[in-house]
Amino acid sequence: MVRQTGIAQTIDMAADKAKYDECAKKILTYESIIAWILKSCTKEFSQYSVSFIAKNCIQEKPVISRKAVHQDQLDKDTRLDGDMRIDGSNTEANSIKDQTVYYDIRFKACAPGITAPIQLIINLEIQLNDTPGYPLVTRGFYYCARMISEQYGTVFTDEHYEKLQKVYSIWICPDPAKKRKNGIFRYRTVEESLFGSFQTKQENYDLMEVVILNLGDAYQENNLEILNLLNILFSASTPVEEKKKRLNDEFHIAMTAELESEVQGMCNLSDSLIDQGIQQGEDLLASLIQKLFSLGRTEDAKRAAEDKEYRHMLMDELSISR
Repeated sequence: MVRQTGIAQTIDMAADKAKYDECAKKILTYESIIAWILKSCTKEFSQYSVSFIAKNCIQEKPVISRKAVHQDQLDKDTRLDGDMRIDGSNTEANSIKDQTVYYDIRFKACAPGITAPIQLIINLEIQLNDTPGYPLVTRGFYYCARMISEQYGTVFTDEHYEKLQKVYSIWICPDPAKKRKNGIFRYRTVEESLFGSFQTKQENYDLMEVVILNLGDAYQENNLEILNLLNILFSASTPVEEKKKRLNDEFHIAMTAELESEVQGMCNLSDSLIDQGIQQGEDLLASLIQKLFSLGRTEDAKRAAEDKEYRHMLMDELSISR
């Protein structure tokens, strides 16, 4: 068996990660999965049943990787070639070339309100890299801010800011660091009275929330059903047949032929990524340990073997490409 070079290994892993990412996005757009996320991660839907949300509250078909994040970049289905409108299906190469960033998933949802329905704009993101080089919450708030600002001219015009719709950016991290596994974290805007007793209505400032879900072990039960659901769905060690049974028995999610195909595809890609990751990780760790010993940093070498985040920090310090 011919061993792949580092470059070939990286190319294969990047291709498989892209395919895995695409499968994951498609799975998250199924109404039953979205309904569980909305019920568990948003207060507006928390009191309603998953079935009610799935049938009544998702206003439009979720858009996958087509809506541009940055203000100066075009959506896939509105990109222009001269004066001609071109189809978005052929623009993936363009997104690599000009670094266009798209929301993973975008859709609108409507929650029943006391006087009028509550309109929400929801963004779902899959974050495979647990150490992107910046705090994930900051990117989440940037996405929220963009979803707020782009409402001018569509949701409201002139100075009718009272019509702004609340936005959510919900991030799912399948493989977080051990200390963050099995956790859900919410970040939002609140009112703080520095002086005086007047208070404005909560809906006037409660306009954006970032929610980060850090997944864990599919075989470790949690008190939160959404973590159990996503842990099963994204588990690399759970066979497809077991996933089907648990999704049906524990969460009443019927496994259609299409959903089963996506889950199977994600499992196959996950196996491939694990194999590639193990090989690449072993090579990188060996390079790091060798370098540290050559520098006489024995204690750093011992800690790097056990601590993933410390290992990454040392690789960055010593310019060992990951």
